[in-house]
Amino acid sequence: PLPHPSEHLALQPGPAMALETRKRPAAAAAAAEVVTGLGAKQPKQMKAYQDHGGPVAATAMLHYSKVVPGKRVGRYIGVDDAGELVDVHEEHLVELGSARDLAPKATLDTKCFELRHFPTKLPNFQDDEDIRKFYYAEMEELIKACSGAESVMVFDHTVRNTASGRGLNVTSGEAASAVVRVHTDYSDTSGPQRVRTLAESGGYTGVKLSEEEKEEILSREFCIVNVWRNIRSGEAVQSKPLAVLDPDSLDKKDFITYEMQYKERRGENYALSFNPAHRWFFFPLMEKDECLVFKTWESRIDRPRYCFHTAFDEIGR
Repeated sequence: PLPHPSEHLALQPGPAMALETRKRPAAAAAAAEVVTGLGAKQPKQMKAYQDHGGPVAATAMLHYSKVVPGKRVGRYIGVDDAGELVDVHEEHLVELGSARDLAPKATLDTKCFELRHFPTKLPNFQDDEDIRKFYYAEMEELIKACSGAESVMVFDHTVRNTASGRGLNVTSGEAASAVVRVHTDYSDTSGPQRVRTLAESGGYTGVKLSEEEKEEILSREFCIVNVWRNIRSGEAVQSKPLAVLDPDSLDKKDFITYEMQYKERRGENYALSFNPAHRWFFFPLMEKDECLVFKTWESRIDRPRYCFHTAFDEIGR
């Protein structure tokens, strides 16, 4: 094994909205608000990786969410704790396969995630203005290539630092810590609502939609995509890499609505209850020239729609 560094830096330049070329039928628009089952349960998690032709690559304790009777799942952000939301985790020992060994290779459409070799020309990821000015255009190109979308709009980015991150919710220019909770970033309610919010108040990076742009997006098939990159040159990620869940091992009964109560609004995403059928993967030793592209919400219901993910600590490294 390579030396274990004390930290790694990652840029999550997203999410971005990818707009598909087809108009959405009225029936699909209604059905998109329904959480759908994404595949049959597998009988045994520890044997599942062998189905993909690869051995177990890592072992970790992953943090799932737990429902507490009489409470809703979630947290308060920038407001006093009203006692209605709780964020209780359950740790479960899981084995992860190497997504590099998947055959056929994972894609956004088949697994909700894929790895692309995509070098960047941006030398400094500590300057938010340079990220918006130069890196956003690179990410638009990458996401178009992965998704086949007609247009892409990048509306957010986060720099994460495993050693000195200042929490999950930070202001512009600060580095955030890694998120060690199994989740996907949007729900069937908050995915479309994010488009409406970008038209009403915009995003913290300055992106704001017109009413016409909002209506155009909501009338089309669209998805919300994240891109995760190691931003430290010459050093592969070994501390808190990102695990991604095979959507074919999901069961909708395990979805938990996770609320985020801000002073001025309420957001939500999906947390997850533990299920031994879950099949977890990661891309070991990601280099700076590699990008993990993953879909956090999808309007189309004829394919996998959610990539549950979490940072993790590999046991024994």
